[in-house]
Amino acid sequence: MKGTIVSAWIKTCRNIYGDGLTDEAMKKYGMSPDKIFTPMEDIDDKVSIGIVDYIAEKTNKTSFDVWKEMGRNNVLTFSLDYPAFFRYKNLYSFLRAMYDIHVVVTKRIPGAKPPILHVEPIESKKALMTYSSPRGMFGYFEGMLTGASEFYNEKIEIETIEKTEDFMKIHITFPEEIYEHKDYKLNKALSFGFVKNVETKIGIASLLLIGIPYVILSKFVEENILLPTTLALSFLVPFLISKGLFAPIKSIYKTLDEMENRDISIENTISTKDFFENINSKLNNIKANIKSDFVGYKGTTDELNVFSDKFNDISTNMGYTSREISNVVEQVAEGAVSQAEETEMTAGLLNDSMNSLNDITEKENVGKEDLETAVLKLNKGYENLQDTSKSLNNILGEFLQVKENGIKLQNRAKDVTKIVETVENISDKTNLLALNASIEASRAGEYGQGFTVVAMEIRKLAEGSKEAVKNINDNLVTFINEIDGFVEQIEEQYTTLEKENNSLSGIANENYTTVTSIQNVSNLIIDLIENLNNETKSLNTISSNIESLAAIAEENSASSEEVSANVVTYTEELSKMIENIKEFKKVSEQFGEDLERYIV
Repeated sequence: MKGTIVSAWIKTCRNIYGDGLTDEAMKKYGMSPDKIFTPMEDIDDKVSIGIVDYIAEKTNKTSFDVWKEMGRNNVLTFSLDYPAFFRYKNLYSFLRAMYDIHVVVTKRIPGAKPPILHVEPIESKKALMTYSSPRGMFGYFEGMLTGASEFYNEKIEIETIEKTEDFMKIHITFPEEIYEHKDYKLNKALSFGFVKNVETKIGIASLLLIGIPYVILSKFVEENILLPTTLALSFLVPFLISKGLFAPIKSIYKTLDEMENRDISIENTISTKDFFENINSKLNNIKANIKSDFVGYKGTTDELNVFSDKFNDISTNMGYTSREISNVVEQVAEGAVSQAEETEMTAGLLNDSMNSLNDITEKENVGKEDLETAVLKLNKGYENLQDTSKSLNNILGEFLQVKENGIKLQNRAKDVTKIVETVENISDKTNLLALNASIEASRAGEYGQGFTVVAMEIRKLAEGSKEAVKNINDNLVTFINEIDGFVEQIEEQYTTLEKENNSLSGIANENYTTVTSIQNVSNLIIDLIENLNNETKSLNTISSNIESLAAIAEENSASSEEVSANVVTYTEELSKMIENIKEFKKVSEQFGEDLERYIV
């Protein structure tokens, strides 16, 4: 089911059963109460028909009765939405147009499958109507008939002739004449069932009423009587026969007069079995075509009027919006000009700053190289200091060895002193022994003289040894004192050297910490300089972009001014369009009024 039809049903349901029950029924089938139906939208029959069935269940009515009430009230709904489809002279003309209306709807809403209605007159006030619906919505159909009869204020009688699951045939009796039909017996008689040509019918009538009687009467009637009679019949018979045969022309003229007066509502048929019947049939076809076209024309005028109203509202809103846009665009244009100037100024300042930053960066790069060189020198100095400290440690070790050797020498000198003392003691004892030997030798007399000499020599030798020992001892004491002084000096030098070495080691350690800190600071500074270089490159790129942005801003400024001018022009053109729409509305209304002069 197409959205347009379902939308009308929902609208009718709200009018009859209220919003509450209608919303409840829509929610039952998963449909929002605020749903907007589009003409091209397909709604499942189970949903659209189910909504009505749900309402029937809630109101304790049969679905047939609800559909009948829906059909009756839907006429009013459609008459408000599509008033042009209801501008007909009478109910019969409206029902006759239903087929054409469905054709128009089908063309305008692709995929729509409305029921098929067909009406044809069978008597002056009676018509045969057929209704074919795959959905079998006969309650809705009967309700539509009732609503239409009430709309046109015509009381009709309905008689059901045939009814199946999807088809219904009825007779409708109208209160007024809907159909005119005339039989022209003379035309039909002279056709003999196959003669269509009027001239032939006149010839046949002349033969039957003049020629054959003349042949028959010529044997019995005198010539002086027969001749004038024949001559009189030769005029009267064709005249009367022609007048009789051309009697249908009055009906045709009547139809033409009605069409001239724009009344195409009544269908006139004649039966002549000749070209008059064909002419009348063509006139009826023309009427039918005009009616069919008028269905589309009138629907179009309604849609044009609705469209022009909506378009007028939209264009009015567009006019207001365009004025607002014009003001906004003007402000944007002014802002763009100001922005362009500020951007250009900012770009200039940034460019100057970037030049200064680039100079600083270059100096920083030079400083970075010097810093790297200084750090290398510091590392080299630290390495040299470490080498010196190692050499000093080696010297200190050698001094320690010298010190130990001095101490050993001092000890050995002391040992020599002891030896000298021993020698001196021996010398003293030897001297004492020599003295004793001399004494004993003197006691021995002459025999002791040689021994005395030896004792004297020994004594001299002992005294010489003592004096030598004394000298040695004095020298040795002096040497020992010198060794002691030398050892003391070595100790002092060793102590000093050890202190200096310790101090140098401390300085080396402190220097290592300092060098490490300097190295870390240097690495940090180098990283910072690298980052500064990167940031400088980025800022240079940004500066270039800002310069491009300044150019773009300048272009935008020009474009904004151009857009502002275009919007002003657009607003003026829109005002003209609004005036043209008003004129279009007048033309559409005038066209509708012109169509209303036709009675269909």
